Amino acid sequence: LNVALPSGKRKVLEVAESSKVGDLKFLAQQQFQQGFLRLITAEGHVLSDLEESLHTAGLQDEDHLTAVVQHAKLAATGKAFALWCFGGDKVVTWGSPQGGGDKSPIQQELKGVQQIQGTWHAFATILEGGSVVTWGQPDYGGNSSKVQDQLKNIRQIQATSNAFAAITTDGSVVTWGDPHWGGDSSAVQSRLRKVRDVQATDRAFAAILSDGSVVTWGNPDYGG
Repeated sequence: LNVALPSGKRKVLEVAESSKVGDLKFLAQQQFQQGFLRLITAEGHVLSDLEESLHTAGLQDEDHLTAVVQHAKLAATGKAFALWCFGGDKVVTWGSPQGGGDKSPIQQELKGVQQIQGTWHAFATILEGGSVVTWGQPDYGGNSSKVQDQLKNIRQIQATSNAFAAITTDGSVVTWGDPHWGGDSSAVQSRLRKVRDVQATDRAFAAILSDGSVVTWGNPDYGG
């Protein structure tokens, strides 16, 4: 198989017919000395299923693939880390299992990761298409089931220590987590329209709207 980087650097990779996409990807990462690569066929298909056989993926000898280098990013809670790449399907976590270090319950849902944000003990990630997956301590935002039907077309997530705030593509805001730490925006929800950006302190959120005005919620002593 012929694999090339966009820069023009090329490698000819030899793999067994019984190999899987994951085997090819691992070999490519070794040969190009890059920790994260995305393999794309000549037809533009992204080889994302690491367990898929090369035969099922439609790959044959002498086929040409493009290897796109992905730059790793880090997110953190108070007790765990998450390593990921934009658009990737793999997230590596470590640290306290109760603080977000164990993503095993939702591992299969992590497809096309766009952003990961952390509170003190939980992570929230935006996936391709704008859906959201959370894990970690429920009281810290690790359980988003109460607002899951609202978590669509999300473009940005911000966090206090115990709560998350997500901005949708139409400029509305969805919050969850500890209500005393910004997880309850019901008192100002009607004003959260055409939101451009959200920032957070330890226990409060502030949103700037398209007209330049600002809306805050959370603990008053922390800017809410």
